[in-house]
Amino acid sequence: MAELSFEDLIRQQYPLLVAVGVAVLGRVDVARDLAQETMARAHANWATVATADVPEAWLRRVMNNLVTDHLRRQRVEQRALERLESRPVPESTVTTSPTRMDELLALLPERQRLVVALTYVCDLSVADVAAALDIAPGTVKASLWKARHNLEKHLNDERSSR
Repeated sequence: MAELSFEDLIRQQYPLLVAVGVAVLGRVDVARDLAQETMARAHANWATVATADVPEAWLRRVMNNLVTDHLRRQRVEQRALERLESRPVPESTVTTSPTRMDELLALLPERQRLVVALTYVCDLSVADVAAALDIAPGTVKASLWKARHNLEKHLNDERSSR
């Protein structure tokens, strides 16, 4: 097997990492920042990444952790702002208008969004998603089922309110 180069890994995986970030976070700028941080960490740990059985899984795990950390920080900041102000905090301005899919994904809980993004944006198998998120394949399947059910319910509610 040919040795994997860092440049090849970036070329192959960076767009997928950004796509997952956008699908989960809804913001291209933050997704790019987190994907770049993932690549910086891969470079700093290249001896480990290059010899990993599946270097892509290492990248997905780091990206998942960074996205989770970002969402956690965002929630902490939001709660702090709400305590400081009596009126609701306006939503941050998004530099790109969200697509319909972004709007629908935003309705899902964090884990369901992540599982949907890895499955449909990155085209990963259930086993690969389970490995990337360190969860059981059954949990991936259940999350996908719940996500589809939640989206179907929302779309049906939307149709009936017209």
